[in-house]
Amino acid sequence: MSRKYDKTYLDHLCDYESAWRMLFTFSSGLLGLMIIWLVVADSGSETFVVALMNVAGLSALTALSGGLLWRCR
Repeated sequence: MSRKYDKTYLDHLCDYESAWRMLFTFSSGLLGLMIIWLVVADSGSETFVVALMNVAGLSALTALSGGLLWRCR
């Protein structure tokens, strides 16, 4: 029964590598679209602010999932 607790937290997270890969792909794709939208939107509009907040959040999500995938290799 002690084998159940032999794994580290990172090992448990790496068990779901396919889900992390899907999250990384999804967030990096949306990040690309938001960067394009950020360039196209007027700098004083509400759309620009929302796109800027989305870029910040998606950057963090992409970095987190990409870093975890890198550590699981």
